[in-house]
Amino acid sequence: MGSRAEKQTFHHKLGAWSWVWLSALTIALGLQIAGLLLPFLRIAVFIAGGEDYSLLRTVSLLWQGGLYLLVLLIFGFSVVFPFVKILMLAWVWLLLPPGPRRTHVIEWLGILGKWSMLDPLSVLILVLLATDQWAVSTTTYVGVYCFLTAIAMTMLLSIFASALDAREIQERAEQPRRRQALARRTGSLGVIAIVVLLLACGLFIAALTQPFLQVNQFLLHDSAYGVGSIPATMIHDQNWPLAILSTVGLVAMPALTLAAEVWAWIVPATPRVHRRRWRWISWIHEWCMLDVLALALGLFLMEGQGIIRVDVRLGLWMLVATSVLLWLSGWLGARAAMIGIRRMDEGT
Repeated sequence: MGSRAEKQTFHHKLGAWSWVWLSALTIALGLQIAGLLLPFLRIAVFIAGGEDYSLLRTVSLLWQGGLYLLVLLIFGFSVVFPFVKILMLAWVWLLLPPGPRRTHVIEWLGILGKWSMLDPLSVLILVLLATDQWAVSTTTYVGVYCFLTAIAMTMLLSIFASALDAREIQERAEQPRRRQALARRTGSLGVIAIVVLLLACGLFIAALTQPFLQVNQFLLHDSAYGVGSIPATMIHDQNWPLAILSTVGLVAMPALTLAAEVWAWIVPATPRVHRRRWRWISWIHEWCMLDVLALALGLFLMEGQGIIRVDVRLGLWMLVATSVLLWLSGWLGARAAMIGIRRMDEGT
């Protein structure tokens, strides 16, 4: 009887509450379709007039322009993958029993989920550069808000599934142990992970203050923008959805991830608590959008300069370096943490 219960899917175990999760997933699907079909953005240029862009129209224009790599990235991450993720989440919820396969599928959906924000962050860059410019202006439409809401909902639903899956994983029964700081039990890999983490903290602070792009075009103000100035600019423009996206994804969550990693390394805990901490760190890291912003900036520099010409500033390279080190500190930290936790379990 117990063995049969252990094989039950999320849907069978949660009963009526499962329909709440499935209803939310269905709403996300509807919003995703709306975000695909409705206009995202209107760009108005002095003399040339204005033009509306939807996600599908943007992909079509890029294809006509021969920018096939950009088409592959945007079509893959922002058009195809969101629907694949919704289907995979439904499969995981309804059909997959507990086990390594379900755990790995949920982990990969979490890792890849934020890359669907590539197109909204590309919109954010255009809105940012056009702020307070008289010769070019942008207007965001309901399509981008539907898209943002759908992606955020599927990310939250994925994290909820991950949390339920983690509860069902049979961990070794923990004997009463003295709490220990993880930094003392991870050896040379832990030292490397901590050094990378400290470098990531320093670069993140620098990236917040250094501009990454500066407008350089006749008739436009030569405004410069960095990661730290994006939320304030969006609030000034009263673009609240993009203000929330930039505040959460570009400032709050990276800062929280770095702070949580520092805390996880130095504050003593039992093995079970250490495992829980690093699960939380992985969930928080899923909302860090610095690497997605870096890719969106790269795409803009390749194809967006026909709208607004810009110069690259030092902050762009700091942003790229911060993104790499933020990912590397989490990857090394999680592996070093597993070594330390195993040693604590074994009492060595």
